[in-house]
Amino acid sequence: MVQSPGPGLGVLLLCGVPPGLRVLDALAKEAEVEVLQTGTIHCGRYLILFGGEVGPVERSWRRALDMAGSHVIDEVLLPYAEARLAPAIGTGVIHWPAPGDTLGVLQAATPPALVRAVDAALKGALVDLVELRVGDGLGGKALESLWGETHDVETAIDLARASFEKAGAQGTSTAVIPRADPAVREALGSGSRFFKEFRG
Repeated sequence: MVQSPGPGLGVLLLCGVPPGLRVLDALAKEAEVEVLQTGTIHCGRYLILFGGEVGPVERSWRRALDMAGSHVIDEVLLPYAEARLAPAIGTGVIHWPAPGDTLGVLQAATPPALVRAVDAALKGALVDLVELRVGDGLGGKALESLWGETHDVETAIDLARASFEKAGAQGTSTAVIPRADPAVREALGSGSRFFKEFRG
């Protein structure tokens, strides 16, 4: 399981592998942070997830942005990230079943935009994080599903929408499905991929 060594979490999306590796090198050298996961996602982009204590994460963050320049597609810095985020991003494990009867779904054009919104949703509402996908199998987009009681899921989705709007995030969509049909419950248990074996 990917576990952040501190409350700080940074996610950077770069336009290609060469600038991505250069930025990774710079942020790792700048301060004592832990690179939790990094690599390519669809469309030839490079995604970096790192964490640690707030001060070092912020220093590495500033250094990364200075180094990246115009190569940054999107980014998010969470000084006190919700504790479920890093493990969900790193493992892609589906947490199911969960109590409640309502599904909430978020999709964003970039992983950092979604991570920011999910952080707000999880901090502000009593919901379970079922699945969080960042990039692979989604054409570089990001997808998240929440589950719980209807009023809690509605609150979480409202908080996520507010986060999208505040950040000016493009290509976002959300849905709340109360009293989800058993077919939806079954689908959640096996994940959101059409092909269960990844095919690119």
